[in-house]
Amino acid sequence: MWTQREQVIALNMVPGIGSLRMRRLVDAFGSLQALWEAPREALSRVDGIGPELAHRLDLARRDEAAVLREVEAADRLQASIVILEEAEYPATLRTIHDPPLALYVRGAWREALDAPCVAVVGSRHASLYGLRIAERLAHDLALRGVTVVSGLARGIDAAAHRGTLAAAGRTLAVLGSGLGRVYPPEHVDLAGQIIERGGALVSEYPMGMPPLAQNFPRRNRVISGLSLGVVVVEAAQCSGALITADCALEQGREVFAVPGPVDATTSHGTHELLRQGARLVVSVEDILEELRLTPQPAVPAAAAEQRAAPLAGHEQALLAQVTVEPTHIDALAASSGLAADQ
Repeated sequence: MWTQREQVIALNMVPGIGSLRMRRLVDAFGSLQALWEAPREALSRVDGIGPELAHRLDLARRDEAAVLREVEAADRLQASIVILEEAEYPATLRTIHDPPLALYVRGAWREALDAPCVAVVGSRHASLYGLRIAERLAHDLALRGVTVVSGLARGIDAAAHRGTLAAAGRTLAVLGSGLGRVYPPEHVDLAGQIIERGGALVSEYPMGMPPLAQNFPRRNRVISGLSLGVVVVEAAQCSGALITADCALEQGREVFAVPGPVDATTSHGTHELLRQGARLVVSVEDILEELRLTPQPAVPAAAAEQRAAPLAGHEQALLAQVTVEPTHIDALAASSGLAADQ
C-alpha cells in the first residue's frame, strides 16, 4: 500500500509532472488516492496530460522499488525529502503559483529559513566589479543575520555564497540538478563548505537528475520563492537572473538592482530593471530599509579575525598599493618599491 508521501515522490520523479499538472489531476479525480487508482485511459483524457504522459504516470504507479531507491539515495547523502503537504515545507515557498511537489534538502535548511532570506543573483560571465559587489553585499547581509539565497552557478552566484561564508553566515544554494549531481562540478567543494558552515543545498529534482538546460528557469522561481527580495548584481539582456527577477515580481517579492558600467553588456539587464522601477542598491542598507529588516549581527567577530592575518613588511607595502581596480604588475612594482619578482 502506497503512502501519500511515496505517491508524491513517485509523481515528482515523472518528467513533465509539476505542481500545476498535479493539481489539475487531483481536481479531475477528487483526491490523490483516486488519481492513483484511475485507469490510464482516464488519465490521458485530463487536459494537458495526453497518452504519453499518462503512460509515464502509469509506469510510476507500478514501480514502488524506484521510490525506495530514491529514498535510499537521499539517505546516503543525509538529505531529507519534504513534500508540499508536510508542515515543515517552507511557508514562503508554499504560497507561490507553482510550488515544487517535493523538495530535496541537505544541511541545516530549517535554521537557515528561520532567518529572513534575500537572494543575490547575476551573470555567470561576471566582471571583477560584479564579483566584488556580489561578495560584499552577501557578506554584509550575512553580518546582519540575513540568509543569502543563490543558485551555486559560476560568477555572481558563487561570489554571493563565498561572501556569506566569509562572514560566517548561512547561505542556501538552490540547484538546477539533483543533490547527487552537484553542478557545476568545480563547485562541489563550495557546496560542501555551505553545508559544513550551517547552510543547505536545495533542489526540487530527483537525486540523480542531470543539469538539463530546462531545469534552470524553473529553479529560479524557487530562489525567489524562498526569499523576501531578489538582488540582481549583473545581468545581460535575456539572462537567467532576469528570469529570477520576473519570478520575484510575479510572487510579490521586492526586486533590487546594482548599477554597472554603461558600456558593459552585463549592465544592460540591471539598468533595464532600474528603468522599470527596481530599487537601486549601492549598499546593504538599501536592501534592509526596503524590506524593513532589523539588523541582527551574526558573529562578525569571527569573520573579522579571519581577515586580520598579520602581514610581513613587504606584503604590507604591496597591499597599500592595491585598489579595487586591476593594476599592472609594473605599476605595482614602481609604486611599492618592490622588484617584480618579489
